[in-house]
Amino acid sequence: MRILPQTMKPAAFIIALCVSAQLSAYENYPVINSNEVLSSKYLSSPYHRVESVDIENGFYRFDMESDFGRYTIYSKALFKKRVDEVIALGKAMNQFERENESLSEELRSELTVTGDSAVDILSSPFSTASKLAGQITDNLEGTFTGENPYVDSRKRYSYQEPKDPTTASHKRNIAFQTGLDLYSNYSRVQSFLNKLANERSAGRVSAGVGLGDPFSNASSVSQLDRSIQLTMKTKSLDELRYYHQSLLQQLRVRGTVADSFIEKQMLSPAQKTRMLVYLNEIKQVNRLGSLVDMATQADNEVMAAVFVRLSKALYRYYHNVESFSAFFVYKDYPAVITNSRKFVYFNYYDLLAWSENNENKFKQLAEHASQSGYSAWRLISLGDVTAMAGRNLQQLEYEQQTNFLDTSTKN
Repeated sequence: MRILPQTMKPAAFIIALCVSAQLSAYENYPVINSNEVLSSKYLSSPYHRVESVDIENGFYRFDMESDFGRYTIYSKALFKKRVDEVIALGKAMNQFERENESLSEELRSELTVTGDSAVDILSSPFSTASKLAGQITDNLEGTFTGENPYVDSRKRYSYQEPKDPTTASHKRNIAFQTGLDLYSNYSRVQSFLNKLANERSAGRVSAGVGLGDPFSNASSVSQLDRSIQLTMKTKSLDELRYYHQSLLQQLRVRGTVADSFIEKQMLSPAQKTRMLVYLNEIKQVNRLGSLVDMATQADNEVMAAVFVRLSKALYRYYHNVESFSAFFVYKDYPAVITNSRKFVYFNYYDLLAWSENNENKFKQLAEHASQSGYSAWRLISLGDVTAMAGRNLQQLEYEQQTNFLDTSTKN
């Protein structure tokens, strides 16, 4: 994470633009070194290994082989979630081998695969090069050609729970104990949770067999995130729906926007919960409903995750950096104006490179902030920026903070 100070007065800003025009050059995305992008935990484990890393339209693309299948995954956030799921499943399987051999064999027969996993190429909404959907506005440049193989896969994004209340409760508890996402669209996770919940209901497996401490890494989990985990553990799917409606009302989001958000299948119940809880922690901020409205446009998993991360970034910025009174979108970028009159933009891509389009966009953003008399303009990146992009942004007098949601640059 790095911060570059803003020092230039608005009156001198035109000079900076001229200098920037002279120094600026454009770049292609660099060759990606996986060791520079990922920590050792995510590079490989006893249960997975990364085969290659590339980048397309601002998001990393990971090719991964695991005990449970081969996957192409877009975005660092989704990749880390998949690795965490694979590791959690692998550890649970190993524990069952020591404590319940017959159940271990049954689970392995359901979860393990050979060769390529054509059915479960995880959440690669662009795996056949689809449009980068769920755009913040209709003007985003990143597009792909072809069809999205998951657009019509309603079953993949249809969230259900066991009809038997006891089995449903067991499933929630198992997800909580293992740290797995109860509403993950990864079929291996659902097979594992359903199998174990049914075994518990039938009395063939005790509550603690094969499972760990849900807060074994409690020091890395915030109090708010812990409360979200407990909410997911205690509320049924119907109860979550009413909970979401209540949170939307507290955000003053009603009518068709609220209905569309509740019914949006691309956003899982867990994602809706996290997004609304984060936003309700700053519910005094005006126009947060516009972010909820934009989230209803997300039509792939990458952008669904982006909106959750943006909500968390707004929450964290408000409480850890500086408060603000209103949220809005300017030139395709989510933005806020802080109480000290800083104009703050949020960049949600994994990697920002310096292109002609980005140069024009960030010049316009800086010009607007300067001419409007703001004390500074800042770019908060959820991912990273290239060295060239960082230099040009500094030349335009941006304060910069990268990897805003991460505790370290590489993780």
